[in-house]
Amino acid sequence: MTKYFNSAIVGNGRMLACFDRNAELIRLYYPNIDYYQNVNYYSLGFIKDSSNDIFWAKDAEVINQYYDGNIIYTKLKYDDVDILIRDYALPDDNVLVRKIKFNQPVSLAVMSNLNSSSDRLVSGMFVNNSLIQYAQELYFATSSNTKVIRHKVNDPKSINEDMLPDEDYIGMSSSSAIVYEAKKEICLHIVLESTLKNCFSQIEKQKTKSEQELFESVRKYWRDYLEDHLNYYIKDNKFSNKEIDIIERTIYMYSLLTNKDTGAVLASPDVDENFTVCGRYGYCWPRDALFINSAMLELGFREEVEKFYSVWASKTQLSNGLFEQRYYSNGELAPSWGMQIDETASIVIGISKLPDYKNYIEIIKRATCGLIDFLDSNYISKACYDIWEERKSSHLYSTASIYKALELAREMLKDNSDCNHLVYEIDLLLPNILEGIKETFVKNDRLIRSKNDYVIDISLLGAILDFDVFAPSEVVSKNTVKEIEEKLKSPIGGYYRYENDQYNGGNIWIISTLWLALYYIKLGDKERALELYNWVTEHSDDKGFLAEQIDKETGKPSWIVGLSWSHALYIIVGKKLKGM
Repeated sequence: MTKYFNSAIVGNGRMLACFDRNAELIRLYYPNIDYYQNVNYYSLGFIKDSSNDIFWAKDAEVINQYYDGNIIYTKLKYDDVDILIRDYALPDDNVLVRKIKFNQPVSLAVMSNLNSSSDRLVSGMFVNNSLIQYAQELYFATSSNTKVIRHKVNDPKSINEDMLPDEDYIGMSSSSAIVYEAKKEICLHIVLESTLKNCFSQIEKQKTKSEQELFESVRKYWRDYLEDHLNYYIKDNKFSNKEIDIIERTIYMYSLLTNKDTGAVLASPDVDENFTVCGRYGYCWPRDALFINSAMLELGFREEVEKFYSVWASKTQLSNGLFEQRYYSNGELAPSWGMQIDETASIVIGISKLPDYKNYIEIIKRATCGLIDFLDSNYISKACYDIWEERKSSHLYSTASIYKALELAREMLKDNSDCNHLVYEIDLLLPNILEGIKETFVKNDRLIRSKNDYVIDISLLGAILDFDVFAPSEVVSKNTVKEIEEKLKSPIGGYYRYENDQYNGGNIWIISTLWLALYYIKLGDKERALELYNWVTEHSDDKGFLAEQIDKETGKPSWIVGLSWSHALYIIVGKKLKGM
């Protein structure tokens, strides 16, 4: 089943839950924030006390959905039943809490179907008023202090009177259901554990605490968390309320999308597991990490960023010094389709931003050797995939990233006597690479994105902004931006990725717009940069999330909502514009 568009997320760095607008739990990741995705569907149904008719949350009218920190509220209405659902994860236990309130007594039904396969077969059991669904190293329990009046562990087709208390307590089915007695409010604990013993212990532990007690402790936890990072970023409040909403949502989102053990941040929770539109997003790209980690340093996430390089990068680096295209957040290699050399260059550039870069000398040395080996006889990048993972050639972005990484590696290695030969080799290479870039990627006094490819592409700005090959005031830079303005600007504002982009309809990209804002900041035109920043601010969603794309017709957030890269550039641009 394809489920697009996560509307809200909660989690704790080891589990991640995704909801749609109707508070349907559509994804639940455990024991990592990017796998396994355990839920096929987890549907809430409601039975009014005066009848046996059931209606489902997915069919109810959505009145509102909003955040309080990393606690999500959803207000629904169906006929004369008002429903308020409060969802949050416990910071220190792998438990998702779902508090549901009604304006009249209602029986709650849960239909839960977990993802199952021949290699990870899901079964169910009903023990001590709790539904436990399980597979290898997974125990997924739905528990409450409210009494269960009906249950079925073997493939329920519907909620009806045939679901009697004397049904089998255990069965082999990925789908199970329970019905709770009618109440005006009920609290569910969804417990995730790797052993049955721990699952039972966690169920009993949660039953000893009131939901109000849990809620207040979690709300305080997130308010304290936000205050620490927000105060680090905003020294003097020069931001509008809507800007602060986005900044706060960025802090909260990064807390959920960061693997606690490795420091790696997901590009976004997945939305397209069946590859119907894209190659999926629930991974960590070293290139994305360059921008995300830069933003996280601005927000005071230094410990997480250092962990990324000391743990994640150490684990993922290949013996030849390079890094593959993308990985799971725990450092295991993810599905990929080719080399992108800028992924490796991004690691070196990212390390250079740390004050204690000397702790990573071995990573730098190996990466430097790998980057040097990736240069061809003309001192430009060998053929690899471009930044958008669509074309294989020698690219300006790839070559410029190598140039910048080697330049920074030279500075970080120059005081290490064991690296004298490597520093000497870099000194010889840098002028040749620069000459190779100018000969290959400068045509008619403007930049081209790949060898013999003249399509205007926003990533041309990388050679000016991120890799400092060209100054913003140079003729070649100004001519390039002039064509970007002419060919990539949308009629409703914002900028496309490149000419005739066909991906997902060819919409406006947030990162394109913010990348251009960075150019104007570097050029000294902060007024123009502020216009672009303000445009992005106005195109956030109602919860403060920034999308990957903005629909070119409607101006609404499109495709991935809550893209880590978009949020990263917003933080970076905002910091520079507000003069902090």
